[in-house]
Amino acid sequence: MVNRGNRLRYVMWFVLAGVVVLLAALIVAIARDVEISTAASATILAVCGVISAALVVGSRALAQQPVVGTEQTVDSAQVTDPSAGNISNWMFLADSYVERQEFDSAERFYRRAAAAGHGPAVARLSEVLYELGRDDEAAYYREKGREFGG
Repeated sequence: MVNRGNRLRYVMWFVLAGVVVLLAALIVAIARDVEISTAASATILAVCGVISAALVVGSRALAQQPVVGTEQTVDSAQVTDPSAGNISNWMFLADSYVERQEFDSAERFYRRAAAAGHGPAVARLSEVLYELGRDDEAAYYREKGREFGG
């Protein structure tokens, strides 16, 4: 999965490669005594300078953002803050487990989101509990989900 920060890095590398090619072409043209107007040379160098400055500023902004890769693992027992970011992460993980029909793992994350007061998690927890054959508990969460309006 490629997140927004990685896409921006790829674009920055692509633009930087373009700047290098442009400067290389200018150097080759000068070395071969190709007539290039001063205005054209100045324009090329100015564009390269502006793009380079934008890349530096963009890379500083990226360096300040926390980097989260798909290869990183987090022990879910360490997560205790039921903030919106965690809830959406728990829902994403639980939905992924449901897609793979790993309902025990999905239950764990739906329970965390439900405990944090997330209505859709309560409804999905009910569905997972039905899949696990725990109909009484599933009925309880289905009713609780209706209270949330789900």
